[in-house]
Amino acid sequence: MKKQYITNKAFTLVEVLVSLTIFSIIITSIIFIYITSSDLIIKSDINRKMQENLKNVSFKIADDIRKDGILSLSINKWEPYDLVVWTNKYKHATALKTVSWNKYYLAKKNLVTWNYSRVYNWSCTDIKENCVIYEHDKWPLTNSFVSVKELNFYFSKDSVNKLTISILMQPSIKKWVKIDLIKESKLIFQTTISERPF
Repeated sequence: MKKQYITNKAFTLVEVLVSLTIFSIIITSIIFIYITSSDLIIKSDINRKMQENLKNVSFKIADDIRKDGILSLSINKWEPYDLVVWTNKYKHATALKTVSWNKYYLAKKNLVTWNYSRVYNWSCTDIKENCVIYEHDKWPLTNSFVSVKELNFYFSKDSVNKLTISILMQPSIKKWVKIDLIKESKLIFQTTISERPF
């Protein structure tokens, strides 16, 4: 009678370790690619929202300036510099009549009253503060997806009155946005608007 040998077909310890190492490298690279791509998608969405806000702000202020003209920047010891825009109603008024005007300034929402209050140092330094560009007695020009950190107006009077707007903007803090992405995604915008297009 012949002896039958039973061969155990199983993986050796070395084969198991090699396969686990290869599997972990593949899984780690897939997770890294997923995290990187999701960060890129969020960052492009953030940049798109900031550019939309800047476009809305610049179009609104440019429309007011071209329609109504620029008086000057108001300088007041109690208030910061505000953009003063004539309205058509009083553009040719005498000095005795009241001049109606619009102001644009930096404001933040009061979480108790839900009203907007003016930021007096023209900068929103805390990363958690959500500041907006506000049109006096109307509504914010920027939405809750962005926070305006600095707002400056520079007025120059040549043959045509010109206004230079300088804005520093970053995304506001949301649940789905990492703090690192917020700090990286700052946008500096500067444009010059004249009373008459050339």
